[in-house]
Amino acid sequence: METPHCSELLATPVRTDADVLARVGAIIDAEARRLQALWLLFLDRDGIQNEVVVPIDCIPEPPDPQLVGGVCYVVSQVLSDAEPDGSVVIALSRPGMPELGEADRYWLSVLQQGAALHRSPVRMLCLATPDGVRELGPVAVA
Repeated sequence: METPHCSELLATPVRTDADVLARVGAIIDAEARRLQALWLLFLDRDGIQNEVVVPIDCIPEPPDPQLVGGVCYVVSQVLSDAEPDGSVVIALSRPGMPELGEADRYWLSVLQQGAALHRSPVRMLCLATPDGVRELGPVAVA
């Protein structure tokens, strides 16, 4: 199967959870998924992805709740100014297997808290590893 051209990819709406996971996999290649980073992909109200993808490298392990809260605050401000009905996909990339570990669950908790505190419109929280992309967990705190 041929990889779609960037403009073709960005013109294709992201509507389902499977679409989100496929888009993260297409945007963040397997080599980039070997690095510990947060990735922000912005979607408009119709699920069309903005061409700006924000990688945040050198994130601490374990996650710093203040840093993650700051990221969620910036996301909420950017979307309220530029795309009020839009959302963001936040992907945590890291080396290793795609199975969720204790550190992943802590990242999930910190991301959920930051998104809730700042009312960040998160479409999905993802985990991206060299072996694939999966949902990290629910956006809302259970």
